[in-house]
Amino acid sequence: MSNDLEHRSSPPDFGDDEMKDDDQMFKSATLPVTDDIPLSEDDEEDENPFGEPSVSKKASTNINELSTKNDTPLTTPSVTPIAVLESPPMKQDNQFFPSDTGINSIESSTQPVYENQSSAISKPITNENISTTKPIQKPKEDHNIEITVSDPTKVGEGMSSYMTYRITTKTSLSMFKQKEFSVNRRFSDFLGLHTKLVSKHLQMGVIIPSPPEKDSLSMAKVKISKDEGIPTDFIDRRRSQLERYLNRLAHHDKLIQDPDFRDFIEMSTDLPKSTSTQALSSAGVLRALSNITNQVTKLTTKTSEQDQWFEEKHTFILDLHTNFKQLFNHFNTLFTQRKEAGQALKLLSTSLNHLATIEEHTLLSSALIELANVEEKIEQINIDHSLKEYTLISELIKEYISLLEMVQLAFQERIKLHQQWLTAEDTLKKKREAKIKLEQTAKNVDKLPQAEMEINEWDGKVIRGKEEFERISTSIKQELENFEQTRIDDFKQGIQLYLQQLLEQQEKILEIWESYLPEANKINL
Repeated sequence: MSNDLEHRSSPPDFGDDEMKDDDQMFKSATLPVTDDIPLSEDDEEDENPFGEPSVSKKASTNINELSTKNDTPLTTPSVTPIAVLESPPMKQDNQFFPSDTGINSIESSTQPVYENQSSAISKPITNENISTTKPIQKPKEDHNIEITVSDPTKVGEGMSSYMTYRITTKTSLSMFKQKEFSVNRRFSDFLGLHTKLVSKHLQMGVIIPSPPEKDSLSMAKVKISKDEGIPTDFIDRRRSQLERYLNRLAHHDKLIQDPDFRDFIEMSTDLPKSTSTQALSSAGVLRALSNITNQVTKLTTKTSEQDQWFEEKHTFILDLHTNFKQLFNHFNTLFTQRKEAGQALKLLSTSLNHLATIEEHTLLSSALIELANVEEKIEQINIDHSLKEYTLISELIKEYISLLEMVQLAFQERIKLHQQWLTAEDTLKKKREAKIKLEQTAKNVDKLPQAEMEINEWDGKVIRGKEEFERISTSIKQELENFEQTRIDDFKQGIQLYLQQLLEQQEKILEIWESYLPEANKINL
């Protein structure tokens, strides 16, 4: 694995130096597919980090698969409620990517988690013959839907176990039958939903938000951990990421109307099984992105972009993606260095306590003990600040790296449609030339009807290709307009909260040192 991917791994837990998060982070985008892919599959069955897949069948049964008619199952899976820090519900008004969803709430309360109950031709790209782009549609101000993800629950034991999440939706939109409803979903259901949405909407130029990436190592720790040893920090981080993902989908005018998305949040019964979500895991997505990038590179080398808007935007997106990755790496480095500084403060506090025990001067010994306490308090404040900084800034940056990858896929889809249009035009030209040759030869007159049919067929393909290219060009412009506004709103709010937390941290440290000053003044040697 490359050093870049290792550097972009999630920061380790302060409480366990031996825990390292999964190295592969940016695995959110996927190639468009044409197969009719169901929404669900066995959860993270490819997440066994120990090599060989488990031979035995799952001993547990998905809670979602339990009968809703009070039928008693033959075996009842072990269900482990997990208490995590859940963010309070947030109001979201932006129709594309709500600004609130880019960051977790800082003030959160611990809530118990309960058991689940419910079951090529070289031609320039030009807009000469394309109809005038419609005015950019502004996001709706009143988009009344709020989705919360809660109650992460471990079902089963060992490597056959999996996590389920309760999805609660509150809305006043008339497209839904109820104003409030809840369903239970597992992580693989989210990946299956994303695959479905990409297969249907990417070719339309829609920028589709990405779900959290698979984290095989962390999930394996959850599976093999006992109740009291389950890493709740990873589970809560994934819960909040899934919540932001669903809210981004819900505040998109096109995606919220998708029947697969509506079934995902509304249908109380089990989702169809899926065997395709493994394409979203680990190195698979990275290989897919690499392949499509190589293919598009070959296309773009023969294509001259005449639409200045798309050329400028594509360059901007590429530069922004590169800068975000670098920024994320720097924040991860900062997080690691702060962790090391916290450990150094802890060692300093211990050394000061030892020194105080052998100090004969009473006041000096007391001052050393209080100084050790000061260092312990500062260490805890720094730890809390680093975790909040990661939640506010690092996760937001990571999320936008995935979103920018989906923007690039939308641009690449436009190039592909343009190539298909040009290919159809070239084929139509050849068919017409062939017909002219047939007309000039008397003995091939019987082939003229077939030639005429082929010309009509390819003429229709040219018209459809032109319409599809116009549509995706218009759609991308609309999507990027909303994307840019939401990106500005997200980072504005994130940076404001980050600065506020930074100020509070410094004020707390100042208070600690001010309270220590009288103790230091007592020393009279």
